[in-house]
Amino acid sequence: MDRHTADEVLACLSHNRTLFHYYRDRYSIGLLRQLSRTPTTVAALKRTPFASLAQKPRVKSILAQLGGEHLHEAQLALHDYDPEQTPFVLTLDTWGSDHAQAWRYKQTSRRGYNLVLQLNFCKRHDQRLQKLGAQADAFNYYGHPTATRRNTLAWSRIDFDWASGTALIEEIQSDWIRRVHWLVGYAERKLARSPDANQPTGYRGLTCPLQTTLDYGRFVLDQYQPIWAEAMLWATLDFLRNELGLRRIYYHTMESGRLLKRIGGSLPPLSLYSDLPRKFCFDKTAEAPAFIQTEAHAGAVLRRNPRMAFQRIELN
Repeated sequence: MDRHTADEVLACLSHNRTLFHYYRDRYSIGLLRQLSRTPTTVAALKRTPFASLAQKPRVKSILAQLGGEHLHEAQLALHDYDPEQTPFVLTLDTWGSDHAQAWRYKQTSRRGYNLVLQLNFCKRHDQRLQKLGAQADAFNYYGHPTATRRNTLAWSRIDFDWASGTALIEEIQSDWIRRVHWLVGYAERKLARSPDANQPTGYRGLTCPLQTTLDYGRFVLDQYQPIWAEAMLWATLDFLRNELGLRRIYYHTMESGRLLKRIGGSLPPLSLYSDLPRKFCFDKTAEAPAFIQTEAHAGAVLRRNPRMAFQRIELN
């Protein structure tokens, strides 16, 4: 999108923070709430691309409790809660460039800007992080679109087009989980060589005891690794539909992302472009977003790769 559109969205929606809660499989309830805005029967649901949602244990229980043949958004809303849900803070930013040389390194599918939706940790996590005496850049890579005043667990980058009512999710990513995963392995290996738990960590300037670092890393992997990708994608879909009013959402496949964003070297985890959108009932499609097809670079890539697929979901 162009700079003016990005700034316009930021001006309208960029509040200090938005509190967001997530529990495992919350997206399944959320998607059903979207679908049931138009009266839908359980039988009709099972004939749609969203049929797999009915097999989720939580959804099965809700459908049994509802008893009737129709799904009602108001009834589903009563079940959209879990006592073990995890709080996050959402913030909004932009990413990209209009300049030809800079744009090539921003990994956007077309020249211009993306919106960035940032999934940030809450106080519960940050209090544990303080014990390490670490800065956020110990766990986030320089030059990635993370928040400046909060500790960012993950982010999504989004391009969209008002005229067609469509959006493209460019990427979902977490530096924090990747680095903490490495840090836990590092700490375990170091303790195996020298079992003094009070020895300094020695990783990226961390001088706290090694056991403190290991406890922190295990806490993050236990609490956040199982849900971060789900939470980020559901927050993104909810934002696109309920804040921006967009119904048709595209998501890159590994191939379309690699080619259109000119990714060289190591690729992101395949599961983020296969398993994750499949869980959310995205369908494979040969159709690229219309606003991508008309861009010069993207159009040329599409013509050279006529079998390249995207993934798409339609929301009520």
